[in-house]
Amino acid sequence: MAACPTSAPAPTRANAAQCSAARDSVRARSGAHGASRRGIALRTATEIDAIRGAGALAAAALDAARAACVVGATAREIDAAVRRTIEAGGGEPLFLGYVGSVGSVGSVGSSTRPPFPASSCVSVNEQLVHAIPGDRVISCGDLVSIDVGVRLRGWCADTATTVAVGAALSDRAAMLDCAERMLAHAVDAIAPGCRWSGIASDLEAIAERAGFAIAIDFVGHGIGRTLHEPPQVPCAWSGAVSYQDFTLRPGMVLAIEPMLVLERPARNRDGAWLSPRATTAADGWTVTVDSGAASCHVEHTVAVTRVGADVLTLRGGCEARLRRAG
Repeated sequence: MAACPTSAPAPTRANAAQCSAARDSVRARSGAHGASRRGIALRTATEIDAIRGAGALAAAALDAARAACVVGATAREIDAAVRRTIEAGGGEPLFLGYVGSVGSVGSVGSSTRPPFPASSCVSVNEQLVHAIPGDRVISCGDLVSIDVGVRLRGWCADTATTVAVGAALSDRAAMLDCAERMLAHAVDAIAPGCRWSGIASDLEAIAERAGFAIAIDFVGHGIGRTLHEPPQVPCAWSGAVSYQDFTLRPGMVLAIEPMLVLERPARNRDGAWLSPRATTAADGWTVTVDSGAASCHVEHTVAVTRVGADVLTLRGGCEARLRRAG
């Protein structure tokens, strides 16, 4: 479940040489619940394993959602599969009853919306993010983005996938492939000492070369004891919203979530990336692309290690590094 960015002074970008030099000098801090500057928690190996347990259950819930995401099913039925899996695994649906700090665009703000009433967000086609699963029927060719959060033994994980139902149109398939390549690149590029701005700039370039717009009104986030923790983790850097940069350190746990719209990328006269226009529905949650263009959303919860990245939202909870893509 994405967060909404807050403005901050734009930092300078990292370069590869700075990243390499910093990587060689960074050492993990010790102690439970340690925190880096700016309040970013640095988790111990034991804590990361606990988050991995929540992540494995979230991944299993996504597997159940994929199996339920067939022509003729409803979004509500997909959500029911998610909830059954989470509860059978001894976890709690993290999104159910959530109000929190999730950002919204349009006229309805978080102060007026009700708690989220479902266990997952099931967003179809033009529904960008945070859609409340209801009676919408899934059709052949749909892109269905499913976002799942789990709390297990006090620790949280967040993950998302987009399912192409049946035969996806070529442009939709290309957009989904681009989002997956962005996520793979982010995981592959993570190393202690690197600045997030450098990785976000890479992700922006991947999307721009492919010709898709990044929804910069929503960003990834830290995660651990709660769903949304510092820092904010954008997938673009030259956007109209400025972000607070941070240096990757062992023990950080980040939810990284590229979100694309099937529109051409656009910039303002100053060269800043513009987010596709979208509006929040009267339910206070469901965000829909104004143009009606399709969208997609993928996400993993990832820990920074001494040598790279550890993906925590994999079925079985095993450590993995995704292969660099394009």
